[in-house]
Amino acid sequence: MPTRSLKAMPTPPGRLLTGHFQALWNDGPRTMLEGHRDHGDHVRFRFGPFSYVSLRDLEDVRKVLVTDAQRYTKSKVYTALKLLLGEGLVTSEGAMWQRQRKLSSPAFRPRAVASFTEAMGACTRDLGERWRGLGDGAELDVHDEMMRLTLRIVGMTLVSKDLEGEARAFGEALSTVLEYINDVGGNPLASILWIPTAKNRRTLAARDTLDAVIQGIIDERRRAGSGPGDLLDMLMAARDEDTGEGMDARQLRDELMTLVVAGHETTSNALSWTWYLLSQHPEHVQRLRAEVDEVLGDRLPTPEDLAKLEHTERVLKESMRVYPPVWAVEREPSEAVEVGGYRLPKGTMIGISPYVLHRDPQHWPDPERFDPDRFTPERSAGRPRYAYLPFGAGPRVCIGAGFALTEAKAILAMLVRRFDLERVPGQAVHMEPGITLRPKHGLRMRLRVRGAAQAQDLSSVA
Repeated sequence: MPTRSLKAMPTPPGRLLTGHFQALWNDGPRTMLEGHRDHGDHVRFRFGPFSYVSLRDLEDVRKVLVTDAQRYTKSKVYTALKLLLGEGLVTSEGAMWQRQRKLSSPAFRPRAVASFTEAMGACTRDLGERWRGLGDGAELDVHDEMMRLTLRIVGMTLVSKDLEGEARAFGEALSTVLEYINDVGGNPLASILWIPTAKNRRTLAARDTLDAVIQGIIDERRRAGSGPGDLLDMLMAARDEDTGEGMDARQLRDELMTLVVAGHETTSNALSWTWYLLSQHPEHVQRLRAEVDEVLGDRLPTPEDLAKLEHTERVLKESMRVYPPVWAVEREPSEAVEVGGYRLPKGTMIGISPYVLHRDPQHWPDPERFDPDRFTPERSAGRPRYAYLPFGAGPRVCIGAGFALTEAKAILAMLVRRFDLERVPGQAVHMEPGITLRPKHGLRMRLRVRGAAQAQDLSSVA
């Protein structure tokens, strides 16, 4: 079959002038999902005169992300993030990205990640004590709670600092930056930071606050000459095998900023959606709790413990299938390319959505159903590699995937053994799809302390 032009690609009906902009703005994940359901593996959306190509065919996904990855760059959305993150692993390209990836990789090897398990457990234990103090029946925003916890863990493991306590404005500034990042994901106009709106001024001030804290930590560590062996120490000690050079001051700042922002945001989203799904499936809470009681008891988890928590891992994987923390990734070809029998001009925006891939009934029967047992070895056998992409694929697969899964398992295991989280009745829960997939307006839940009812009964008898 001859190569077809981009305009020949199936295109859902859209508005005459703006195309699909409003539909994608209102609900990008569902709009893309319905586009593929109605039009197949290759779908063209329009933003006025511009095209956005969404791919579901797994061979094309492999081609763009893996085998021909060198022919593609990240989209202009990621370029806008450089205003805040600098040239870190999320935003850099080409030779700079290759060098930074090589220097950063040792800090995320399994042995290094395993060494942070104790800190992850200790931070979660502290949260549990605070929750117990709130009392049975207390209402809380679980998304906010997970954001605070993962920020503390990132701080303790990355730079051996409690970032919530390091600067009183740090958490607030980080929330402002994350809001900007998610706005960029849904509205490219949000990246024009030089327009002196109140929101842009807040964003730039928040960036300056984060810069001051991060740079202060780096300067303090350099003055000390040594540290406790955390991720910052590993990054500062890293040397290029060919040149012997390490990261300069700006590169170190950019990597730290990227790891703090990206590292805690995605894991907190994954955990928030996990609690939401578990609140609707108490049978999996019981299975989780039985596994954790048997393997962990009341101890802080060790790396060996976490390796035995198989159902816990399946629950998290299924949660990330239903609500992938990064719901879409985007690439642009640096030259004209052929994808799926279509010729795509240089600069065409290409979207690959894990949210869509994870709901393809060809690979995921009854895809909207929460079923952690999809990830048993028996049911996973034969499933195509690129049908499941919670951390991306290819050279730019998330460097912190192992860290994130270890952290999420430790948190879920330690909290589920002591608490139930019930969804507050009447609360409407919606997705907020930006760069990441957050629960819109947070996630209000009611805290139930395990054993509280029994303890109350006993005290009344006494």
